Amino acid sequence: MATRRITVSELKCAVADAEWRRKWLEGERPSTQSFTPPGSLPVYGSLFHETVEVFVEWLVGKGAKKAAKLEDRDSLWNEMHDRFAVKRLDRLLQQGRVDSSYHLINAFKSFCQQVAHLRARTPEFRSWNDVYLAKEFPLKDIRIDLGYGSLIISGQLDAVRFHPEHDLEVVDYKLTHGDHMKHDLLQLAIYVKLLSLARPGLIFHGTLEYYEPDLHEVAVSKVDLDGLFEDVVKPVLHEIAGEKLPPSEPREEILMPGKPQKKDAKGSKKDLSEAIRNCFADFKLEVEVLGQQEAPQLVRYRVKPAPGVKVVSLANRADDLKVALSLPQTPLVEPSKGAVVIDIPKEKPDIVYWKNVVSDSEYRKHKSPVSFPVGIGVDNQAILADFADPSTCHCLVAGASGSGKSEFLKCLVASLVLKNTPEKLKLTIIDPKILTFGNLSELPHLAAPVVTDVESALPHLRDAAEKMDKRYHILFREGFENLSDRFKSGRSDIHYHVIVFDEFADLILSDKNTKKEFETVVTRLAAKGRAAGIHLVLATQRPDRNVVTGLIKANLPLKICMRVINATNSSIILDQTGGEKLLGRGDLLCDRGKGIERAQSPYITQEEFRKLGSEAPRVR
Repeated sequence: MATRRITVSELKCAVADAEWRRKWLEGERPSTQSFTPPGSLPVYGSLFHETVEVFVEWLVGKGAKKAAKLEDRDSLWNEMHDRFAVKRLDRLLQQGRVDSSYHLINAFKSFCQQVAHLRARTPEFRSWNDVYLAKEFPLKDIRIDLGYGSLIISGQLDAVRFHPEHDLEVVDYKLTHGDHMKHDLLQLAIYVKLLSLARPGLIFHGTLEYYEPDLHEVAVSKVDLDGLFEDVVKPVLHEIAGEKLPPSEPREEILMPGKPQKKDAKGSKKDLSEAIRNCFADFKLEVEVLGQQEAPQLVRYRVKPAPGVKVVSLANRADDLKVALSLPQTPLVEPSKGAVVIDIPKEKPDIVYWKNVVSDSEYRKHKSPVSFPVGIGVDNQAILADFADPSTCHCLVAGASGSGKSEFLKCLVASLVLKNTPEKLKLTIIDPKILTFGNLSELPHLAAPVVTDVESALPHLRDAAEKMDKRYHILFREGFENLSDRFKSGRSDIHYHVIVFDEFADLILSDKNTKKEFETVVTRLAAKGRAAGIHLVLATQRPDRNVVTGLIKANLPLKICMRVINATNSSIILDQTGGEKLLGRGDLLCDRGKGIERAQSPYITQEEFRKLGSEAPRVR
């Protein structure tokens, strides 16, 4: 079995840059360093890392007794400056690097502010060992076996910290942002994978801390980091080891739209009707169970309250139902037409595969080239949306980490690509975290390469708004009300254009002026885009009022809410609670202008998604 050695920095470059990888495989050793563009301010990242390293070592080591008394930024900065930073900064000043020295001072102060915050968030703080598990944690000779070959990977990350919510937090410090974020996320995903191999049983999530010089944090869940490693890093590992990535195996039985899953002898469906009635009766709430409907992720019971029993009284007993029925999660209890519905989560949800949804006869009857499946509803029928429909012409998607938001976006893109040639549809994909669309570089439907630099997002949106205005003049001159009517007349020289922006919060939270301009451009595109064939899909995992502003929400009629962290987030997206009680992994609530509907989003395999570029329709 062949074994090759590679460092984390080398692997990061090999994954991010095919040309770098080619040179490395041919025996060259190209540089792993990123260079400061001409005219830019040198930020001296190595100097920052050296100083921070010795300072943290002092906090948890020799200076632990004194350091335990340091509580705020200023006291921490004074110790860092006097003990470790002053000589390094003086050397920069002697070299005439006044601006760089000033930048570093402010970055150090931001770091000390963060350290103070870490202390404040640590319950029962006794020493800095309660905060830092390791600093510059060595990862040496971690073996990854890959069938007929293996790789030995070594590296050194910046810090591993205890986190009050996520157990252990892998941290990477950076002094630059933007173009390098793709590399940074790859590096973080590699480190988390190596740590999970070196320390089996421990769960790590990741954080990138950019000191620019103010701190900008990018938190990345383990689910996303694992997905990035599997989808983007692992194929390169196999290439380096000299073998191809084995095809993925189906993980579950396939749920066909409109058809219930078969049950084996032990998996027969358990009827909870009597248990539900008895639970409510214990609180003197009489109900009649009218029936039940099995959906991919849940079983929905319809109950009719007796005269005088209020719906809110039943909803208030959701937690009691959870206990009485031994459920893993609180059921959703909502009023419906003529009854109250109680959604009981399945112990083992069924997976709805995208390929079966798009091949179903009912879906194929929908001829619009810009229609797509939202998911499979509780009645086991496909819920469809159509960008050509005014009620669903633009889409807002929200969901916390692990909710299935990325899978939903991938299925949406795959559905559009399946229906259209590159001449009929163009996609602009903005993916600052490169976690969702990293495999689409060869897709012919792309209007431009996948945008991973969030600062480049606004120019693409401005360009789309300008194209929209030009299209309006053409439609007016030719006498068409919209692009769909123009297509029906036989004219196909203007394509549909769909813009997918995964995590627009990164842009809207950058500064007030950017937020204002973003809202203005989104409002323009949303107001006139449908007729011109330009459609927006904006997604975020942070649906608070600072991100999903009134202007943005009002102009995106199709609302998709995956599982969110609290009822407030759900209310911001849907104007009602419930999103916080969803099951995750594709369970969603949507508003197509017909009231709130619950569905299970389809799942597309990585192999199917990778094939989009090579198997997309070229000629209609």
